[in-house]
Order: sequence, then structure tokens, then C-alpha cells
Amino acid sequence: MSSETELSMVTMFRDATKQSIILELRTQDDWDSFNTIDKDARDRTKDEVDGFERDRNARVAATSKKLIDEAGELNLEHPAPFGTDKFDRAAIERQAVTQVFNEHWSTLLGIKSDEADAYVALGDEIRARENTRGLARESFNQSTDRRMSIERRGPTRSQ
Repeated sequence: MSSETELSMVTMFRDATKQSIILELRTQDDWDSFNTIDKDARDRTKDEVDGFERDRNARVAATSKKLIDEAGELNLEHPAPFGTDKFDRAAIERQAVTQVFNEHWSTLLGIKSDEADAYVALGDEIRARENTRGLARESFNQSTDRRMSIERRGPTRSQ
């Protein structure tokens, strides 16, 4: 699966989670948490995109230098025949560009995934808080219900 497709799928899941959480928000604290998660994710995404656009050439140069260093290492597993050279500048450049773009997409994917996880955690927190409202009533009703237990009253005269 391509990085772009994977990113769009995670974005779609994040949007669906976001819409379901919006329906559960009740208090101002819930809305503040929701807005904080949203703002942090937008800021992280903007920082990553801006940093990628600004430093793309430097990242590609650093990655291609690393690939060149790896290609120049002595490899005893599959040595090249004597007199041949494994160094292909164009192939290394393409591989460096691919690696840099894949790292960028995986960072964006991680940001979207973290945002979706934060929304799920917020929803779990809200549901846990909401479920405690009727807990005392249910416990009282359960403790006073004697249908399943032994009859403790003595026999009646009608029997």
C-alpha cells in the first residue's frame, strides 16, 4: 500500500472518530481537551510539512551521503566481481529521495494516528465518566432484588 493511500485511510478514520467524539462532548473541559488535541495535531503537521519543504534538499543530501557510505563499505557476504563498481550516483540519488519522502509520509502518518488515538482516549474517558451516573441506583436495585436468592421468609399459612 502506498504511503499516500495509507495516510488518506488514517485521515478518514481520524475524521470518523472525530465526528463520533463531537457527539459525546458535554462539558467545557471536554471541548477544551478536544480543541487542544486538534490544535496540537495541526501544529505538528504544519511544522513537519514546513520543515520538509525547507530542509528537503539537506535531508536528501544527508541520506545520499549515508547511502554512499554504505555502498562503499566492504561487503563480504556478496562481494562484487573484481573490477566492477557498485557505485551508481543516479540510483543512489533516487533511493535517497524515496527514503526522504517515505520518512516524511511516515511522520505525517504517525501524527494522524496519534491524533486518532487521543480522540479515542478522550471518548473512553467521557464514556467512563458518564457510566458512573446510574451506578448507585443499579447497585441498590441489585442488592434489594431477591428473585434469584433463597426465600428467607417462613412458610405462609396459605401453603
